[in-house]
Amino acid sequence: MICDSFYEALAMQAAAAEAAIPDMPEHRFSLRYRRKKKVLIKAYEKSKEQSSSFLSTFHKLRLHQKIRAAVLITVLMLLLISAGSVFVNYSIGGFSGYRQSTHTDVSFDNWEGSPETLYPRYSLTYDLSGWNKEILCDEKNRYSEQYKIGNKYIIYTYETWDRYTEHDPESDFDEMHPGGEFVQDRTLHHINADGSEKLIWTDGSYWLSLEYAGITYAEAMKIRGSSYAPAYRITYDMSDWNMEVVSDDFLMRWVAYDRNDHYFDFVVEIKEAYQNVRLNTEGTEPESREVNGHEALYFVQPDGVSQYLAYDNGDYIFEFVFDIEYDEALKIIDSVKFM
Repeated sequence: MICDSFYEALAMQAAAAEAAIPDMPEHRFSLRYRRKKKVLIKAYEKSKEQSSSFLSTFHKLRLHQKIRAAVLITVLMLLLISAGSVFVNYSIGGFSGYRQSTHTDVSFDNWEGSPETLYPRYSLTYDLSGWNKEILCDEKNRYSEQYKIGNKYIIYTYETWDRYTEHDPESDFDEMHPGGEFVQDRTLHHINADGSEKLIWTDGSYWLSLEYAGITYAEAMKIRGSSYAPAYRITYDMSDWNMEVVSDDFLMRWVAYDRNDHYFDFVVEIKEAYQNVRLNTEGTEPESREVNGHEALYFVQPDGVSQYLAYDNGDYIFEFVFDIEYDEALKIIDSVKFM
């Protein structure tokens, strides 16, 4: 609804203003930049929860109160816009650029109806054919599925560890799950009161667990070992590059490569997260490029070396930041596959 969308837009602008970073990000995605994006995402999620209560309150107002409220909101919006001398000066591949003197705030326009999370993160590659499968939970930050055959069962679960915000998944692992013992691959083995058993482990972004009964510990460890997270990956030969997975969660996967003082960063994220992304565009002009059959936003940053490219693949936003030759970068970009 109009009021709902208008309030969400206002909340987004307020979140962006509060989370604004005074310094321009460097040519690579800085940690500060990543934190800002997560703040924006959380602020937007909160705004969506608040929007329904705002709308119900708005409907209860009398006509003259509604008019005054609408005028006030309009004035606030104008102040937000005029304060930064913001104006839309380009739209490329679904991205709108709000140009300012030293930078551009870029947002993706049409994210409604797009996936709210990245592709399902983990799955079991172990042969469980013949077992009955049931999805027990499929939420934004948690997924759980059950397999049953005869008197045997397996419950496979993964969830983001930020649900346990008071604990460090590396140092407080045993404190969170008392009564178990560590086995191979930093896995906690726990025996429940009913005799069923549970394996618990973490990859730094997710907590994963395998609860089971009717099968042996050895078989359970084989099933645990088959846990795999498919993702959009670069298939171009990058074996002579150093690789670091900077972030990998339900909203964004960010992989950074570097070699001989050169770098190549690849980010895939949900469309809703790509809002008010601040890019250093002083003295540069954006270009439209065709990549993998999609229109991409591209520009060379002010240093004349660092390059930025982003496009919508239909479900998610792909971002690339690099300082190598464009033709070589394009070969890497073209090699991205879901696997």
